[in-house]
Amino acid sequence: MDRLSRRRLPPYTRRDTASYVAAMAAALRQLARKNDLATLAYLLDMARLEAETEARRAEDDNSGPILEGS
Repeated sequence: MDRLSRRRLPPYTRRDTASYVAAMAAALRQLARKNDLATLAYLLDMARLEAETEARRAEDDNSGPILEGS
């Protein structure tokens, strides 16, 4: 196991995690579209939409932090 994988991360909420995934999916979608990877861009857009939905749902639920290992 390398040093980076052993580093402990702070607890993130479900909303934080879903929002981050949405942002990353959006950025990757742009990259895919610029390189004519239409199907991949479509799938990344679906992932973005799902992550945004989950972020809104988590906000409504007032979800607590995601603890490492759970």
